[in-house]
Amino acid sequence: MLISPQNLYTYSNKAIISFQEGNPYYNKNTLVHKNMPENHKKVAIYARVSTSEQAKEGLSIDAQIDKCKSFCNARDWKIFKVYRDAGFSAGTMNRPALELLLRDAQEKKFDIILVYKIDRFSRRLRDLIIVLDTLKKQQINFTSVTEQIDTTSAMGEAFFQIIGVFAQLERGMVKERVELAFDRKIQFGEALYRAPFGYTYANKKLTPDPENSKKVKEIFEMWASDISYKEICDKFGLKPSTFYQIIKNPIYLGKIKYKGKLYKGKHKPLIDQELFDKANKKEITWESKQ
Repeated sequence: MLISPQNLYTYSNKAIISFQEGNPYYNKNTLVHKNMPENHKKVAIYARVSTSEQAKEGLSIDAQIDKCKSFCNARDWKIFKVYRDAGFSAGTMNRPALELLLRDAQEKKFDIILVYKIDRFSRRLRDLIIVLDTLKKQQINFTSVTEQIDTTSAMGEAFFQIIGVFAQLERGMVKERVELAFDRKIQFGEALYRAPFGYTYANKKLTPDPENSKKVKEIFEMWASDISYKEICDKFGLKPSTFYQIIKNPIYLGKIKYKGKLYKGKHKPLIDQELFDKANKKEITWESKQ
């Protein structure tokens, strides 16, 4: 079942109603923590409409801002700045004003983010959960005028706790999906990361790079012949760290390393096992990795 941001709040609200009673920081009249004076709070107002038509015919940005300003005035909150995104969908977080808002939040320029309605901020539950979890860590509160979502209140703090649980669940699910995708790639002998020096991707498959693949073998041969890493790096224009990664990488044997184990890849090896072993018998000092 798909859960919208609004429904998440509804379910969370039902789950934490009992949290309000007896809490010394909960105040039904003001819905704010008693440990922060109202007039000390700086508020960032965020408003958005998805198209220019909505801006003219629907609830315009100016109307949203007016409602938010009235909300602030009633609570004696100081407005730090108004952030506007006109003509941007709530289905993406790539919005210029929103990106600036989140950067300013990271720099702790205000205490509260205020929106007229939660879908002005995001229509995607995943995005909302991730952002609210980040805001909590930054000690930035989030408030909606119409849904009575107010994380400056005791109930809102409990809402934040539930958001944190969902955020942890989302991170776990993302990790599982990534691991599943990696496991599938390993089964098919596919490389997991960007193409290393000497290889390139063609039709999503790792293939020898015509320009650099021969250089890889020469690098191994030179190092196995006791030529210094500095001379090798100078000849091929490599950084010492890149040289170190090349010498230690079993991908040049046609193998893929994943979770500490080696798997046979489907790509063409650039060197044989004998040359790889000979090159890796030599010790590379810490200084040479710099």
